[in-house]
Amino acid sequence: MNSKNWDIEQMRKAWLEMGKALGMEIPPSDPGNMNKMRTSLDRIRDRYRLGCDWSIVGAIVFAAFFFFMPSLKDEYRLPLAITYVMVMLANAYALYRLWRGTGKINPLTMSITRVSSMAKYYKKCHLLYILIGFPVAALWIVFFMFATDRSESIIIGSIVGGIFGLYGLWQTMKDYRNLSE
Repeated sequence: MNSKNWDIEQMRKAWLEMGKALGMEIPPSDPGNMNKMRTSLDRIRDRYRLGCDWSIVGAIVFAAFFFFMPSLKDEYRLPLAITYVMVMLANAYALYRLWRGTGKINPLTMSITRVSSMAKYYKKCHLLYILIGFPVAALWIVFFMFATDRSESIIIGSIVGGIFGLYGLWQTMKDYRNLSE
């Protein structure tokens, strides 16, 4: 055994011991789990797809719900349902465009700089979507409060929805940061 082989063998042994100390197993203990792993790009795409789907479902279900809501004034039922459908379908369209756009990002065939620049572009598009969508949603909530008799529960619902929305925005921006780095 010559000294070069011995050095490589020592490095290999140290590498494996370090991996064991850090909790990394080689080979993976569950190779079937590799297909279930999701990247930041997969999480972003899934969020957009699910948001688009739920916006369409919400537009249909809640528009019908507004016609039977007892706390709504009769003269506001139709305008409220129509504006809600318009806001939700606009939301679904924006999320669909973001989903299709991020679907074009392919880290396997694109260069790292191309993936990073596309991720930054769609991150900016998402922030623009938030900057336009937030005031529109806030105006619709004000219109909804005007059309109903009970505004206390709407304020509480808006606060809770805002908290969940900010948490979702934080997660999406974290995934974009991971993708563009």
